[in-house]
Amino acid sequence: METTLDILIQILSAIGTGITILTLYRVIVFLIGLLKTKKYPTAKQFHQYAVCVAARNEEKVILNLLDSIAAQDYPKELLQVFIVADNCTDKTFELCEGYEKIPHMTVYRHDNPNERTKGFALKYLFEQIEKDYGTDAFEGYFIFDADNVLARDYITRMNEAFDSGEKIVTSLRRSKNDVQNWISFSYAIHWLRTCLFENRGKGFLSLSCRIQGTGFLFSNELVKNGWQYTSLTEDRAFCTDAVIKGYHIAYCDEASFYDEQPYSLKVALRQRVRWSKGHLQSSVENCPKLLKNMFRGKRVWASYDCFWLNFPRHIEKLFRSLLSWSLRIALAALCCRLWGELKGILLAWLLSYAKEWGLHILQALFVVLYYHKTFKNKSVFKIVIGVLLFPTFDIIGKWSNYIALFRKVEWKPIPHDSVLDVHKL
Repeated sequence: METTLDILIQILSAIGTGITILTLYRVIVFLIGLLKTKKYPTAKQFHQYAVCVAARNEEKVILNLLDSIAAQDYPKELLQVFIVADNCTDKTFELCEGYEKIPHMTVYRHDNPNERTKGFALKYLFEQIEKDYGTDAFEGYFIFDADNVLARDYITRMNEAFDSGEKIVTSLRRSKNDVQNWISFSYAIHWLRTCLFENRGKGFLSLSCRIQGTGFLFSNELVKNGWQYTSLTEDRAFCTDAVIKGYHIAYCDEASFYDEQPYSLKVALRQRVRWSKGHLQSSVENCPKLLKNMFRGKRVWASYDCFWLNFPRHIEKLFRSLLSWSLRIALAALCCRLWGELKGILLAWLLSYAKEWGLHILQALFVVLYYHKTFKNKSVFKIVIGVLLFPTFDIIGKWSNYIALFRKVEWKPIPHDSVLDVHKL
């Protein structure tokens, strides 16, 4: 009996070690990204784009986004803006309809209480575009959130990537309110960390980068059958489906946009649980498809990387740890050394959290130093507090995964009220 339990414990430990080894390539991606990322030449052609925005009760910030679109250095005649006012109860629709600085803009109203996610709003929007214009009328489509603000050369930079042949392009996500408090700071570091630790290196290596909810461009061929992604995390579904279909997701580091981060702990907790629920749903739906892609030899590396993006590592680790601890306790009980084993498990758990806390502090500090210009002339005190508390953000994310296993989650809008002067970008 003791030998059997020992063998099972060793197998569980080997599984954890195996997963760690299989994901070590991320270190190489990170190191390459520190030094290199893909650069795109000046475009030979200005392409025609549609800019798509789903907005629910965004009267406080939507004009800020529209002002930044109007201020783009890209030819205005090649941009058509589409706004869908989704289940709005404020003046979002009226404000957009009365906006005159953008020559080509169409505003739709979507009122359906049974379709309340951003994905459903985009689905409705692309149905209207197909009906009124035809999706082929535009070569590419940008997706933004209503709280976003674009750097003046954003579309020009993204056009360089698109003109180079990229079908899907994501960009550098910065924050309007990065040092408002430790919560908004944690979000800001989270988005920049993905760009630095993943997208820069993956872009250089021609692996598929991670789309982060907003601020991306794709070719019209991806919506020839409309927008199909209506889950709680439509960006993850779109990204994974693109990889499964054989598309490469590029990254343009020189195209920057800004968005507002949550600064309320209640809102942050709600959003993190929603993300976790969506990610779990994506894992169940897409991990088998990605495995099938790998075994069929279709974009093996991109499918492999996307598989680990979708793989529910925190859940797998939790169940493996619980099983390992149970076996160790059973073995200790048989050997009459239960209390010593319990103390060992508790100490190992505390050390694991201490190690995790320290690692995340180092990550946050590294991101701040790498993007030091972003944090120039901002409160040093708030930055230091934010760095020290950043591990809380990732620990909340981990526990959100556990909560999402048992909780029904609905999509709810994140309140926005932060405005950024587009003339200072």
